[in-house]
Amino acid sequence: MDLLLLPFFLHLSILCISLSLIVVVLHRRKSRNTKLPQGKTGWPIIGETWDFMMAARCGTPEKFINDRVRKYSPEVFQTSLLGHNMAVFCGSGGNKFLFSSENKSVTGWLPHPLLKILFSPERVINSFKEESAKLRKFLPELLKPEPLQHFIPVMDSMAKDQLKADWFPYKQVKVFPLSKTYTFALACRLFMRIKDPEHVSRLQNHFNLVTKGILSIPLNFPGTAYNRAINGGNMIRAEILAIMEDRRRELIISESKEPEFMDILTRMLLVRDENGNPMDDLEIVDRVVGLLFGSHDTTSASISMVMYYLADNPHVYMKVLKGSSP
Repeated sequence: MDLLLLPFFLHLSILCISLSLIVVVLHRRKSRNTKLPQGKTGWPIIGETWDFMMAARCGTPEKFINDRVRKYSPEVFQTSLLGHNMAVFCGSGGNKFLFSSENKSVTGWLPHPLLKILFSPERVINSFKEESAKLRKFLPELLKPEPLQHFIPVMDSMAKDQLKADWFPYKQVKVFPLSKTYTFALACRLFMRIKDPEHVSRLQNHFNLVTKGILSIPLNFPGTAYNRAINGGNMIRAEILAIMEDRRRELIISESKEPEFMDILTRMLLVRDENGNPMDDLEIVDRVVGLLFGSHDTTSASISMVMYYLADNPHVYMKVLKGSSP
């Protein structure tokens, strides 16, 4: 049987190699006719995603950038990640260009593999720029003094509870994992009013599948990190849809009276457009997932860096303690 299958696998291998060579040749011809930054795009489809992933898993994602800055240019270089060719801007000049040219020379964008993880497959995303604009329009309502008066005591109380349970009993702790646990639990509380630790833990397990596969090679086969990330995103959306149904029943029982503290999900359920129509369920789900994803690693990393610099500068830490003491 093995000998009978040998010609089949041989022909399949030749076909794959031939297709790869065709892609490389076409890409190089296209590159010659376009003025591009220095750099390389690596293998077809995979690009340099594997190199970036390995650097990230070793805890040195900056090495991927620094190596190419030294080799090609301190300003900009080209690469290929997650199946897309892209230019990476470096240094203050690149940051200034990007942040001062939004919606002019550059616009918000997510690679297609990430869209498949973060957004509902049933809902067609015509423009990530449009989705971002809708979310930014909604957020200022949540940052007014009235909502913040309820948010800050919750944040303070949950921080104290975590410090007491997971920090104080130990001489040494790993700050970043603990800060991720805190920020995710806080997001669940403020975004969806979830207090049950088991429910939060279940959602975080789904979310961990997403974060582990978000920068993986986008091969959607069972067992791959990317496939697990897509499944994790689907499970999170299913959880949020179930929460929405419970929340609607609560609103009906309370005769649609707004509670004193309203989480973001409830606010979205009560929003009406100019024609009096509610937001689409899948649109609400995608916005909540976007908020969870956008607030997770960024906030955790900020907390970790603050703790790192306070530990490295104990005199500043003592000033903070004296300044916060009654």
